[in-house]
Amino acid sequence: MGCATGAGSLNVGKRGPGLAGCQSIFQETHRVLRLFVLLAGVTFLLFACKDSSYEVPQRTVPTSMLGEEQSQRCGEDLFFRMCQECHGTLSEGRNPRAERFVPPAPDFHEQHYSQTDPAYLYWRIEEGKRAEPFRSRGSIMPAWKPHLSEQQIWCLVAYLQYRGGQER
Repeated sequence: MGCATGAGSLNVGKRGPGLAGCQSIFQETHRVLRLFVLLAGVTFLLFACKDSSYEVPQRTVPTSMLGEEQSQRCGEDLFFRMCQECHGTLSEGRNPRAERFVPPAPDFHEQHYSQTDPAYLYWRIEEGKRAEPFRSRGSIMPAWKPHLSEQQIWCLVAYLQYRGGQER
């Protein structure tokens, strides 16, 4: 029951929708396709433009510890044992596969990390990809809470802030 094509496609004397029916089917298909594209676009915009705000849990930041050289050295040791494969530079042993991560894993050398809220860095290390909006953005960072103590996470925060203030 489709539209015939080629010579004799008017279906004169044959069963079928004829030329008017073919145009009607084409128009309906075109309308459905436009509606599908419109809905797909709206769906994409809803997900792309959704509120990506998040609340960092309140916690007492041990500010004196963050500036201590001992805490920074402890954090550096942890970083190179547990984080450098994804967050280090290539010269520090970063795995080349980390270059293909979406979203990319930062190496924390940018200056703004020295000014980043310590509670935020703690929370990201603690929760990893389990926290939104990072889970829905495709983050693969593991949650370190089950593996590191509170003090170890603060040491990492101290090192990341120190690292952000260093020139490469």
